[in-house]
Amino acid sequence: MNSHFVFYFVATLFFSCFVSVAYGSQQLVPFDRSAEVTVCPYITSEPPDFLSPACKVTQLSKLDPQNQAIWVKLEFERTQRLTELSPPYGLFLFAKAASRVYLNGVLIGQNGQPAADKSEQMGKMDQVMYVPEEILVSQNKLVLALSAHHSLITLDYPVHYLGIGEYGDPKQYIQSFSRLGLILIGAFLLGALYFLTISFRHQGRRNFKLFSALCLLAALQLGTEMSRGLFNYDYLWQDIRLLLVVGLSFLFGVILLIYSSFKVAGSRAWHWIYIGGFLSLSAVLFAPGFDVKATAGIFIPLLFSLVQIALFWWQSRDTSLLNWFVVQCTVAITICLAAASFHEIIYFVIIALLLAFLFVRQAREYNLQQAQYFRDQSHIAKLELKLAQNQQSHSPTKLELSVAGKTDYVTMTDIAYCKAAGDYVELYMKNGTDKLYSGPLKQLESSLPSMFVKTHRSYLVNLNEVLTLHSANNQHALLLTVGETVPVSRRLVPSVRATLKESVN
Repeated sequence: MNSHFVFYFVATLFFSCFVSVAYGSQQLVPFDRSAEVTVCPYITSEPPDFLSPACKVTQLSKLDPQNQAIWVKLEFERTQRLTELSPPYGLFLFAKAASRVYLNGVLIGQNGQPAADKSEQMGKMDQVMYVPEEILVSQNKLVLALSAHHSLITLDYPVHYLGIGEYGDPKQYIQSFSRLGLILIGAFLLGALYFLTISFRHQGRRNFKLFSALCLLAALQLGTEMSRGLFNYDYLWQDIRLLLVVGLSFLFGVILLIYSSFKVAGSRAWHWIYIGGFLSLSAVLFAPGFDVKATAGIFIPLLFSLVQIALFWWQSRDTSLLNWFVVQCTVAITICLAAASFHEIIYFVIIALLLAFLFVRQAREYNLQQAQYFRDQSHIAKLELKLAQNQQSHSPTKLELSVAGKTDYVTMTDIAYCKAAGDYVELYMKNGTDKLYSGPLKQLESSLPSMFVKTHRSYLVNLNEVLTLHSANNQHALLLTVGETVPVSRRLVPSVRATLKESVN
């Protein structure tokens, strides 16, 4: 079985169990979402008697104070679960509304300033109000004034939670994974910086820039998701937050599709990107509820990518495509199985694992490309050497020597080796004679063909004249056909040995 798949599955299972345990430990007693409540128009700032014909009975889950103001009455018993709570008690209201709350006729708290029009002062999205122990009796009546006139969007369920628990910071019940989330944000930001940096220095720049964008989007989305647990913001920010989450999720999905399309479809990539992006945007716009929209933002591009990979794998039977298909399929299945809590920490654990897989995959591909590049360069060097040797053998190049007003010409292939001597270079010929070149060794090196190799800072050697490379007592030297021995510096031994091997092959 693919090792990446096993790692991904085990890590996801671990975090899923971690999420379940964390949620199970919370000390809150919620009111039943299907409980009956009486809702009346907000006419006065004082609680009504709830007997007006304008009042109606509905379920707690269907409360909607958006773009209006309402009075709500909920009657409840002090159940065994409530009795088991340790005081002090708190009424927890997580809702997109300004609120004022009465329990058994006693005002226990206010969040913002509810009003019948936009003179309302916005309340915090998540609020806890202290409940004195003495006013909580066996039969209780809870009355709430709710208004939300500053909404940007209309939510299906603007009242997220209403219940009683042990008094404390409400943020601890909203996001139980702040530490892990902050660690992931840091990892995503470091990943974005790392990929952006190496994108300017390596091949495959486009892929690394796409990885950087994916990491940055994941960090921004996780930061936006976590903002509710980190900051006690006004309910207006909840609308902005949801829009940002959906937008970032959509961008992440599209960039993932772009990466996959360029990797798989080549010259036809943009056709897949346009169609996939359009279908994904349509799904996001028409999906009901913002959780579904955010899920669709990544899920639809993922499904489109799966279709794309399956099609190209069927045509090519490429194993790497099959591995990529298995990983994306695993992500899609995980999204389906964890749909209820997908946009908690599980989503970002999945993203982190997916990015880790992409990084490992890209690193392997880069190493293979580098290995192929060096093989190609070695092959090119061999061809250039052979070409130079053939050119020299068919039409030997002459080297002009001018010393003391006398000009002489020697055939370069007749030179066995060269030795620097101050401002001159001594040329030792194959016939045993020597010549003098007026100029530094570096200047001569640029004039000689590629069969001449620098073995030492003072020596150039004709590879065709080398018999052996021998070493003794950390001293390295070349034995030439003319019987001379030329030193090889320790630093240049590997390159000289490799060049000799290439010249032989």
